[in-house]
Amino acid sequence: MQLMLEFSSSSHLWVLEVFTALWFFVMGSVIGSFLNVVIYRLPLGLNISKPKSRCPVCETPIQTRDNLPILGWLLLRGKCRTCQTPISVRYPIVEALTGIFFLLLYILLVHSGGQFLPYRTPNRFWGSYQILEGRTWDLIALDVYYSYLFIVLLASAYIHYDGQVIPRRLLLWCFAIGLGAGAVIPALHPVPAFISTPSELSTGKGLLNEINYYGVLQAAIEMETLKTLGWGLLYGIITGILFCWPVLFKQQSASPFRSRTSWLLILVGVYLGWQQVVTVGFLAAFCLFCFELSFRGNRSLLLRLPASAFIVAILTLQLLFGKYLTILPFHLSYLSFLLVTATQIVAIPVLTGLSQSIYIKRVLQSNTEDQISINESSSITF
Repeated sequence: MQLMLEFSSSSHLWVLEVFTALWFFVMGSVIGSFLNVVIYRLPLGLNISKPKSRCPVCETPIQTRDNLPILGWLLLRGKCRTCQTPISVRYPIVEALTGIFFLLLYILLVHSGGQFLPYRTPNRFWGSYQILEGRTWDLIALDVYYSYLFIVLLASAYIHYDGQVIPRRLLLWCFAIGLGAGAVIPALHPVPAFISTPSELSTGKGLLNEINYYGVLQAAIEMETLKTLGWGLLYGIITGILFCWPVLFKQQSASPFRSRTSWLLILVGVYLGWQQVVTVGFLAAFCLFCFELSFRGNRSLLLRLPASAFIVAILTLQLLFGKYLTILPFHLSYLSFLLVTATQIVAIPVLTGLSQSIYIKRVLQSNTEDQISINESSSITF
């Protein structure tokens, strides 16, 4: 009898785990569907809620059954039901990317009890059942906080890819919510601005915080949190300037650094703190340089791929695996920590400057080849 009860209990928990994970994926894909509307309409100054989504060719409103995230595109085989005009595959890609990110963030952040957060002892309780028990409210709030940052930056990268300017109101709303929520909810900033001991969580004070704080969502304005926000904002501005310096003082007709790219790193600093924005800026600059160097002969995709795409890619890794990407003082000696941080800061403008140089050379080479091709074709006689 006891064995049957244990089996029943474990099967119910398994169903709960699957349902919760599926719910996060579905919610992410639904938000991704809305994100497609934001990416298209917001830069054009259009209303994002009206009119209803419709085919751009025949202007037939899309039916509810055809507007299901991912499934709608697959059932329609990528074509409008009325006029058979092809529907861009980008729409289900955005929906799938957002859904997968929501699922992974739930697993690695909420379900794991915060196992992958830097500078934080994981919650004593983990699993989807703890959500029902109310023991993970702090991680749920952090999940929402990080997810909002992700979708704003993902939308910004796609807007840049389309050759549009990121709407100022999209950035300002994200900035205001980051400062407002971050100032009154200490749980949203697990990494403090100043870390002077190997780990405060190993002390009696840290253990007391674990018992009284983890799992509980508290609203309070604390000086430590305000310092973390302030330093994150400052280093976000510094990193944004260093990252985008090739176009800050001299407008370039061809550049991977599109308008308001620096704003994205400012937002990362506000939401994640100064230690993590330095890491994101450095790794994004390094990946951008490696990408430009490896594919400098490509004349199609890379001419459009913006630097903001690399910021989003590294931010995604930072949000999911921040514990392994963030360098903190207790990982190294204090002097070594300062040297590593300073090296990252100095390397950012060097790498982005080299990336800009490679990008311009490729564009000039492409234009020269096109001009030669035109001249050769015009000289042909019949």
